[in-house]
Amino acid sequence: MMPTTANPAPEGLRARKRRATENAIEMASVELALELGFENVTVEAICERADVSRSTLFNYFPSRDAAIVGRPIPVLGGEEAAAVLAQLPGELTLGLFRLIFASIGHSNVNSDVARLRGRLAAEQPAARRVGTILLVETGERLMAAAESWLRAHPELAKLAGEPEREASLATNAVYAALTVMAGGWLSSVGDVEASEAQFEAAMRQLRAVI
Repeated sequence: MMPTTANPAPEGLRARKRRATENAIEMASVELALELGFENVTVEAICERADVSRSTLFNYFPSRDAAIVGRPIPVLGGEEAAAVLAQLPGELTLGLFRLIFASIGHSNVNSDVARLRGRLAAEQPAARRVGTILLVETGERLMAAAESWLRAHPELAKLAGEPEREASLATNAVYAALTVMAGGWLSSVGDVEASEAQFEAAMRQLRAVI
């Protein structure tokens, strides 16, 4: 069984070092975009500021844009996604939340990077457009995993006979809850945990408003 955010596996030294390198690349990338403009940042400048090689940067990120605004999450599919969703068969939204962080491999969010990316999106439309595209890509993968799960388990569906619509609604609800959670991350410093307790609190707030 894969680790979940409710019972995360202890993070080893190698994982911590990898995450530190990733954070350094992201911080360098966003800082440069804020200083020079999104379209003017070069791979060479990012590598110099983060003190990494070009090959290291592309080992962590598929493109320059992804280093600046964030990469699409490589959402697990097939049997791996089903194994995560099966942990909470009657709670699709919480299952999708777990799937996001199971796909990432940890449940940590760097609040400093998140804060700077929020500022970048607010100030520079080009960065905001690219970031939106990447979010949509991740959302499409989540929807596909949710729809596949619902088609395989129609008895668990809340909307009988409409797996595509239910998958879309569930994914968008998860995104809305994560947006609520992001407000707390932006007021923090360094790495913070995206916990299931926070997610469930955000979902309760959304239900109250609805």
